[in-house]
Amino acid sequence: MKPSFRIKRLAVVLQNASTGGWRYTERLLEGLRLARPDCEVIVYIGRSVKSVCEHESPAEVLSRLGVHVKPVPWLQPVRNRSGMKLLASKIRTVLNGPSYRRWIEELNLCDAVFFAWPYGIECPPCKAPVAFIPHDFNYTHFVGTFVENPASVASLRSQHKRWLERAHPIVSTQFIADELMRTFPNNPSPSKVIRLSHLSRIESLKRDEAWNLVQQLGIMDDYLLSLNNISAHKNLGQLLSGFHYVATKYPNLKLVLVGFGTEGIHGNVNTPYYLDWSDKSGNVKSLGLRSDREVSALITCAKLVVNASLYEAGNGSGLDAWKMGTPVAMSDIPAFVEQLQVLDLRAETFNPRCCYEIRDALMRILEQPEIAKANADHSQESMSRYGWKDVAAQYLDFFDEIAAGSACPIDR
Repeated sequence: MKPSFRIKRLAVVLQNASTGGWRYTERLLEGLRLARPDCEVIVYIGRSVKSVCEHESPAEVLSRLGVHVKPVPWLQPVRNRSGMKLLASKIRTVLNGPSYRRWIEELNLCDAVFFAWPYGIECPPCKAPVAFIPHDFNYTHFVGTFVENPASVASLRSQHKRWLERAHPIVSTQFIADELMRTFPNNPSPSKVIRLSHLSRIESLKRDEAWNLVQQLGIMDDYLLSLNNISAHKNLGQLLSGFHYVATKYPNLKLVLVGFGTEGIHGNVNTPYYLDWSDKSGNVKSLGLRSDREVSALITCAKLVVNASLYEAGNGSGLDAWKMGTPVAMSDIPAFVEQLQVLDLRAETFNPRCCYEIRDALMRILEQPEIAKANADHSQESMSRYGWKDVAAQYLDFFDEIAAGSACPIDR
């Protein structure tokens, strides 16, 4: 049952963000304006947030969406045990105290406050109810190497714990809700699961237009597309191993890597053990971060989009590919499989630790194009029934709930 109270003013805070964090927030704000145009949305955005590879600044993008954009003031950082850094932080906190208190007063004039990227800052002492995205808990796992160093692990755990004591968590899959309860079994407020739609600003490009744009990026042959950064849990090493076996049968096929840190990863996978780096052409090409328009073109023209991650909150690149009707190959990790089941999507799955399973999943799509197209068409139809207006409506219902005081009470 929906609460009778409807919020009229919402504050959204994005003091910093990854590329995915920015794109998620942009999509959500679009959805909020569609789902409830009478709700006033005020976005406090930090100077460090960048609209990657776009001509407009984040503030310009958000203003065009019909939200009020304001700068984020100095925010209290997380507690730091380093003497000098702690002293500097205390001095700066005192100097910026008046502006910070005025900002808190502004937040308290809103019916609810939402933090889309609550990292590196303390949860502010708002009287208005606060919701936040914990994103994921990959720092609690060992994937053959540490995703975060020990100091970062301790800091992230401490940050999450304090936020959970003061704010209501929203997660994108039941898997992450279970991860939260595993990591913080005494969490006072249950997670709200709201599944996401596509992340990129999907652009409708004709095939010829998309292919011309892809060629401008230096890609002239058929290719498979991986949209991931180079973090350890993205599992690019095993993906390269699996692609090696595919490339022995399709020597003209390329693997294109797009994402933060991929710049300069190019050469040939002559063995399943490593990439032989080359500054000349090879069967692996990296493009680094690209604009949404370029990503749309790359997805449109790819033979498939592959995500070999070992741990994620959900398959973001898959959501974009499903939305655009491109075949998907992906790890059979819990969050990914959950998306298939709940959103009625289709993909070829594999054990991400096994390069032979990765090879076989890629080959199934390449060698059975009719089946791959049918699965892609089915997924595109499913995605057409679940857009950001639907996502945002669930967020707004939850904001209504916590504002009305019907959500699990939290000690403020």
